[in-house]
Amino acid sequence: MVNTRSGRAVRQWLLAGLLLCVILFGCGKSIPSGTVKGKVTLDDEPYSNAAVVLLGVDSGQAGSADIQSDGTFSISEPLPVGKYTVYLAPKAGGSDSEEPVPVTTDSAIPDKYWSEMSDIRVDVAEGPNDIAVPLKTGK
Repeated sequence: MVNTRSGRAVRQWLLAGLLLCVILFGCGKSIPSGTVKGKVTLDDEPYSNAAVVLLGVDSGQAGSADIQSDGTFSISEPLPVGKYTVYLAPKAGGSDSEEPVPVTTDSAIPDKYWSEMSDIRVDVAEGPNDIAVPLKTGK
């Protein structure tokens, strides 16, 4: 005859141990990430007529932010640690009208900076990151 009382106690202890492991070790490893802010310049002067995009070279993760009038930006969500391509995108047009607003790029900026083919690469490390995005017109 099987003692059901001892079997129940063993199951309760196993369940309690499993619960303790989940509490102590979490549900899995968190991915290291970093916050990103910085400044965009065009020929060493602050540039603001766009948004800045960081696209993960290996992960495909991305973050973006509008560039402020002084050239600074801050991406609101942390990005996974890794190498990123930096490029520009038109700022999101805000209009109260129901008519679509055409999206345009600034012709003063070389085309290579308006796509993921940009030659600007940065490393995002764990913790805070302050990056410079130096654009050159080639003059």
